[in-house]
Amino acid sequence: MTDINIELFKRTSPVRKIEIIKNLTRVELSSISKETILRIVKETGRRRKGSRNYEFYINPDRRKGNNWNSLVEGIWLYKGKPYILIYVQLDNTDSSLSVPFNDFFKKGEFRGTIKRDDRYGNPQTCYYVYDEKDKAEVMRSICLEYVNTKYKERLNHITNSLKQQ
Repeated sequence: MTDINIELFKRTSPVRKIEIIKNLTRVELSSISKETILRIVKETGRRRKGSRNYEFYINPDRRKGNNWNSLVEGIWLYKGKPYILIYVQLDNTDSSLSVPFNDFFKKGEFRGTIKRDDRYGNPQTCYYVYDEKDKAEVMRSICLEYVNTKYKERLNHITNSLKQQ
């Protein structure tokens, strides 16, 4: 069993890193530490102008969710604390919200709620749930986005050389 917290930052080819990430088990994905995520966001995220905050967005093709009503859009690093950005599709509208990283990735299911008024002004509570499998796939998409963002030039060069052959 490889330690992904170390393997992500080793000097190996990006293609090999992608292969490693795609072959990780759910247990290995859940062992990714908060420090690794902070390093990913700081290395490849966009820095907010005039602040120390970072935004790390996942490409829409690589976004994962709970296969029901929500997707994880990315991670914000706000005042040194990471937050997960979640896009939730409700009955009559969509909403994006941020959830603390520790709350989202703690052991067990994550159950989130959104309180909105319906078109008649009556309060409605909408739910979205992430189980361990969904959270592992979210972590996989974060790692894949990191490798694809950081090594974009090298990966493009590899794919272009393969096309020419």
